[in-house]
Amino acid sequence: MSDLELQDLMRRYFNGTATPEEEEALMRWLSDSKNEAAVKAVMDDVWKDSTDAPDIYTEEQSRQLLQNILSVKVKHTNRTIWWSAAAAVLLLILAGGWWVRTENKRPIAGQSIKDIGPGGNKATLTLANGSVIVLEDAKNGALSKQGTVTVVKLKSGQLAYNNENGKSKEPAALNTLATPRGGQYQVTLPDGTIVWLNSASSITFPTSFTGRNREVALKGEAYFEVAANVKQPFMVKVNKMEVQVLGTSFNLMAYSDEQTVKTTLVDGAVKVVQESKDVILKPGQQAQTDNNGDIKVVKADLDATIAWKNGLFTFNDATIEDVMRQLGRWYDMEIVYPEGIPQDHFRGEMFRNENMSSILKILKASGVNFSIQGRKIIVKP
Repeated sequence: MSDLELQDLMRRYFNGTATPEEEEALMRWLSDSKNEAAVKAVMDDVWKDSTDAPDIYTEEQSRQLLQNILSVKVKHTNRTIWWSAAAAVLLLILAGGWWVRTENKRPIAGQSIKDIGPGGNKATLTLANGSVIVLEDAKNGALSKQGTVTVVKLKSGQLAYNNENGKSKEPAALNTLATPRGGQYQVTLPDGTIVWLNSASSITFPTSFTGRNREVALKGEAYFEVAANVKQPFMVKVNKMEVQVLGTSFNLMAYSDEQTVKTTLVDGAVKVVQESKDVILKPGQQAQTDNNGDIKVVKADLDATIAWKNGLFTFNDATIEDVMRQLGRWYDMEIVYPEGIPQDHFRGEMFRNENMSSILKILKASGVNFSIQGRKIIVKP
């Protein structure tokens, strides 16, 4: 296939005029790693010469995507399709830019509404007196003073707790930071521990740690970088389970719609305790606890576990349910399966700052069909 033929076929594919046979031929050609150099050359021509070049992404951003997305593999029940780096970039760039502008010509499986944007820094802070601060609307600077502790919104959009006198003699007041579906937030706790809070999550903590332990309570998912303090262990409570640490980095996922609570250790050491059982994790291990009180230790997939914190979706042989639960939380969408749950598995990386159409375009290459009605994604085999 010549460069001109490839460029013409790609344009016709994205504007909906390619035949099914031509689409299949294009997908086979793009998925062949031997053709990657030719794909890159055509992409350069599109940027330089084509009036159809997308205006949402810059050339520099496209190059960065090319470097970061090494491959996207969509794994079927009966077959596997590999997408080269260049193919993945083409899908993301054209789906994110030119594709969106022509969506009325070729909607994604019946999509006829405005594209759904990604989540962002959204959260509420509930103070001890019950007052609620909407953080995305709040100005930078001091938000509240509770005893000797001042709550500050930093220029970066993060939240910090500053204690004027170092140690407070007053009883600690409890605050709760909560993110909605489609939100995330970062907070530095009074002891210097940094917490990244994922969407649909909340953390309750004191304005100062004055007891024998530093205790917080979590719902949902968070990544912790705990400030070391041997004399005052840090503890995270989730229902009947708790994680005990001294100074370490770990991810804790405890969503109510997940079958297990997953504690993943990045570095340091943690003890996971549930009822009468406990385990001590080593870096790279994950403890999975269930409602029966059982604890299972497995080798962790660190890249996939903390991808959300780094602005990515990373899937390694993930089921369609796993994928759609993450997408549903981040894009604030309800997921329904009117004809049963497809058995497809997925492997690959996608950026969390993409619009929903870009994400679904890549997933749709697996053969799974999606349609959007309001804030509902309908998934069909």
